[in-house]
Amino acid sequence: MRIFELADVMLLLRSEVKQAGSQTAWAKKNGINRAILNMVLKGHRAPNKAILRALKLRMVFVDPPRYSS
Repeated sequence: MRIFELADVMLLLRSEVKQAGSQTAWAKKNGINRAILNMVLKGHRAPNKAILRALKLRMVFVDPPRYSS
């Protein structure tokens, strides 16, 4: 299992959109509202479940390791 942070998800999303040719093309291909996709890409919203699903990702919460001093 690989853990992605938000920055990693955004890089993947931007790469997928670029590969599709446009936001409209990627949104249509994946059944995503283009306006929401645009807000996510601009950083105004976090990626929703539909976008994560389209990227073949899922959200999990991880308890960070605790380091002793």
